[in-house]
Amino acid sequence: MTLENEYIQADETTLQVLNEKNRKASQKSYIWLGVGMDRYPVVYMQYADNRKATVPTEIFTGFNGYLQTDGYRGYNEVVNQESMTHLGCWAHARRKFADIVKSGKSDKESKVLAEEAIILIRKLYKIEKDIKDEPPDIKLKIREEKSLPIINTIRDWIDSNFFKSQEMGGAIAKAFVYLNNQFSKLNVYITDGRLSIDNNRAENHVRPIALGRKNWLFATSVKGANSIADWYSIIETAKLNGLEPYFYLKYLLTELPIYLRDGKDIEELLPWNVDKELLA
Repeated sequence: MTLENEYIQADETTLQVLNEKNRKASQKSYIWLGVGMDRYPVVYMQYADNRKATVPTEIFTGFNGYLQTDGYRGYNEVVNQESMTHLGCWAHARRKFADIVKSGKSDKESKVLAEEAIILIRKLYKIEKDIKDEPPDIKLKIREEKSLPIINTIRDWIDSNFFKSQEMGGAIAKAFVYLNNQFSKLNVYITDGRLSIDNNRAENHVRPIALGRKNWLFATSVKGANSIADWYSIIETAKLNGLEPYFYLKYLLTELPIYLRDGKDIEELLPWNVDKELLA
């Protein structure tokens, strides 16, 4: 169902697995996810023992729509292979400058430049806040009229300060390199009113894994890691469709054996096909 969408956001987060063949317990493994943003509101998670480009290639082969990610280069291979349109994330670009402002180690000159970046990016987010309830065609028109001039200003600002930032070095240099390298991907969102300015939807659905790790800490086995991915996929998809996860799981586990026994189409049990009143 994920690949049947035209727009997907993707992300990944670490997971420790204690008992993996030929691997130490201290080595990082990962939960990868894709979030369907249009036709089917679905969250799909998959476990992998690495963060190599082969994983998103396996997950997203066959998809050729919009793929929105952070700046991790591991997605580039499948994007090129499938001729996708790759979107960047303004939240990640902004975060690198915000960390400089918050840091007690950054020098005054770096903070001045970082604050300038934040002010410019904030203007883009103000527009998005104002148009969040508008239909895609209106969003597109307003972005062309209001967001595009700001983006052009940001481009000029990068060009005017890039070499200075590289001479300064440290975090501000890295923030400029990220913004400059991602710039073409960051601007794709203004070309289609269905698209988002950032990858926050995916981050919001991967965050429960990060929070959960504080309680359950790790998976004991690969089987357990796969189960984590499966159950979180179901729970997060329920949430994405406005269903309360406990009642949806109760409904699903009650009805699924009956559907399988009677040979009924289990697609009726998918969250976007379930009547909320049945979960009361």
